[in-house]
Amino acid sequence: MSKAKQKGTAWETECARFLTSYIKQKFNRLPLVGNKDVGDIRSEAFPDFVFECKNRKDALSSLSEIMRETEQERVNADAKFGVALVKRRNFGTGGAYAIMELHTFAQLIKERLENERINATGGTTSFY
Repeated sequence: MSKAKQKGTAWETECARFLTSYIKQKFNRLPLVGNKDVGDIRSEAFPDFVFECKNRKDALSSLSEIMRETEQERVNADAKFGVALVKRRNFGTGGAYAIMELHTFAQLIKERLENERINATGGTTSFY
């Protein structure tokens, strides 16, 4: 396995462990599935989310490429939300960047507000 591949695998593992520990729901690394990749991390508790992990020195300068890849993997996985987890130099895992497109973030907030409104009126819908 190449050094770049090892670095990427280690970052995916760190992200999955961090999310599992922090959110108290299981997040799993996914195996590669060829040209129909469906992201690096998923959780059965959050099926609408796909996480793409990046640990590259040039991550911020190649953000457009990373977001295209994240979006393609979101489509491949038939998920609502794609999030790129980008390692931040000189910070721990919790200091990484979680990046999504603005329209995706707006949709996430909109759905959260709609679910809160339903709950406030006596419904039983929970947020994911």
